[in-house]
Amino acid sequence: MSIKKVKGGWQVDIRPKGAYGKRVRKVLPSKARALSFERKVLGSPDEYITHSTDKRRLLDLVELWYVHHGQTLKSARDRVRALRKLADALGNPVAKKFTAQDWVEYRTKRLKEVKPNTINHEHTYLKAVFSELERLSLWPHGNPMQKVRKVRIDETEKGYLDQLQIQRLLDYLQEQPTQDCYFITRICLTTGARWSEAETLRAENVRADRIVFIGTKSGKTRTVPIDRQLSQQLRERRKIGRLFSNRYKAFAQAIKELNIQLPEGQLTHVLRHTFASHFMMNGGNILVLQQILGHQSITMTMRYAHFAPDHLEEAVKLNPLAATNP
Repeated sequence: MSIKKVKGGWQVDIRPKGAYGKRVRKVLPSKARALSFERKVLGSPDEYITHSTDKRRLLDLVELWYVHHGQTLKSARDRVRALRKLADALGNPVAKKFTAQDWVEYRTKRLKEVKPNTINHEHTYLKAVFSELERLSLWPHGNPMQKVRKVRIDETEKGYLDQLQIQRLLDYLQEQPTQDCYFITRICLTTGARWSEAETLRAENVRADRIVFIGTKSGKTRTVPIDRQLSQQLRERRKIGRLFSNRYKAFAQAIKELNIQLPEGQLTHVLRHTFASHFMMNGGNILVLQQILGHQSITMTMRYAHFAPDHLEEAVKLNPLAATNP
């Protein structure tokens, strides 16, 4: 944005909606009036921009979102790649003309190819693009996804391992040539950590009685106590740097060899579910579990509430037939 002296006065030349926004230019007789005009435009840009000529397409908005916000996300590359593919799949329409009905028609066709959960992810990503650009005053035409509901999905079963399966798995992994997979699994079962958090753990983050997880999914550091024996074993492996190599395939092979049946898509995540399930079955507090798992919302943690020994036990005591039961 700039104000410069031109023939006939002082020219204001600015883009109040950002580098990709519409340009506003005007020549005024004095520099003071030019400065005043500039302030007015920046204070109320919508009053000075005619939106009928906004020909930006959906892919243009994706790139604009990425420049001003998307690149700051942990999953930036994967997210923008998915959004570019989505824009192409939608025919890369003029963004201003894109409607909720366009999305619904796309969704109907897409549901014949992919699972509802995939569609819901795409819904979330696209809605976020419009919302974030609105928030940054880079998009004045509203969010066509705002009132569209996601596809309703039944809650999936959260698989977990029983004590016998846990012992069989640890025994099998302990016998392997490298014990990386064994210790990663123990860490997950001991702390409720995600596989990636345990697999990329560094020696510097193992204390005498706790593990500090950094670079987590939420971006927040999380500290979880562990027993001294496990702490000592981990610290003996290395003093600095990553403790383990990538062992995802080794874990998958172990599950296959032991013929442990798991719900679809819950291979390594079953360890996190196992920790949470046993924590609640052993009388753990749901709020403490939320802190251990690092859930930002208690809603996520409540999925494990039914494992508590006394969960909804009032149903037995207070139902209308309770008085007649022997």
